Amino acid sequence: MGMGRISVIVPVYNTAQWLRRCLDSVCGQTYPHLEIICVNDGSTDESAKILEGYAAQDSRIKVITQENAGPSVARNAALELATGEWVTGVDSDDYIAPDLYEKAITHATDSVDMVLFGVQEVDDEGQLLPPRAYFELPEREDCEMTPELAEKVNACFWSKLWRRSVLEEHHLRFPVGLHLHEDDAFYYASLLYIRRVSICSCHGYMYVQRTGSIMHTSDSSMRQARCYLPAIQFVYDYMVANPNPDATKWYLLMVRRMYESCYHACAESERAQLDDMFYAVACKHGVLPEHVQDYRYRRMKPVRGWRRLFISRYLHTELYRFLGVPVWQVEYKEGKKDQSTCVLIPWLLRKCGLSGKAGA
Repeated sequence: MGMGRISVIVPVYNTAQWLRRCLDSVCGQTYPHLEIICVNDGSTDESAKILEGYAAQDSRIKVITQENAGPSVARNAALELATGEWVTGVDSDDYIAPDLYEKAITHATDSVDMVLFGVQEVDDEGQLLPPRAYFELPEREDCEMTPELAEKVNACFWSKLWRRSVLEEHHLRFPVGLHLHEDDAFYYASLLYIRRVSICSCHGYMYVQRTGSIMHTSDSSMRQARCYLPAIQFVYDYMVANPNPDATKWYLLMVRRMYESCYHACAESERAQLDDMFYAVACKHGVLPEHVQDYRYRRMKPVRGWRRLFISRYLHTELYRFLGVPVWQVEYKEGKKDQSTCVLIPWLLRKCGLSGKAGA
């Protein structure tokens, strides 16, 4: 059983209303071997005063004060100060169950680089919300990190224990300048080095769906989709700077998951634009196989004719993995898959410029 110290990173920006609840849940953990690093990211409310009070009462709390620079800079500052064997985080408007870390640390054996634990979404009043597929835990315990497993794991920093030596050895840090999807960028960059994971079934992270938070502001689907592009670029640049034979498979997994997330959120009228945007990114980064680089079928070589085109190329599932082609449109009801509709043929017809002729 693992018994190492856990460094808990708490970025704080104008969350005085919820900060005491957060800190009480962390300081009250039944697992005592914690290092609690709070980063006051230029708060203008009472957050600094609250942090000062808690630090005076609990010697495990360290407070970093900086000018407002965003969650990535705040977390990076905490990572530089962290000394624990394991690192995790809690957003300052969320909170955790009293025994979360005690249960999670039992899975932190010498053979694993990451421990996953469950997330429970709650509303502003603390009422439990229906589970979402995004936060479902794989039904495994100690296993190798594969693309199939990674695809089922949420990208959130705070839903995991991370072995700090892996982060330090490969200088894994959050992308400075990103205020959205910085967790995605960090997660996919880390997959180059996470070899084995263990899964704790305790759903002890209470993720508050707060109206007005940074992840729940009203915005167009396409604008939200564009926010993924800097995260994709960050991971690509990191992989170029840190060559690894597995880099392409993790990059493609990231692009595909981000595409699928955006595809289901976008209106039908926006999906052609979404396709072009993600296709352009993949072409720019040179990750598409040569024979699928032109999805408009203008320069397909050596393929000729519709029959050979469909049979030998675009009806091959693995090519959909490269392109992120929407084969099935999945609808969810109360967090569970409700029905699936095949959308492959309309997608292909639209890409061929034949969508207007399909009904003729």
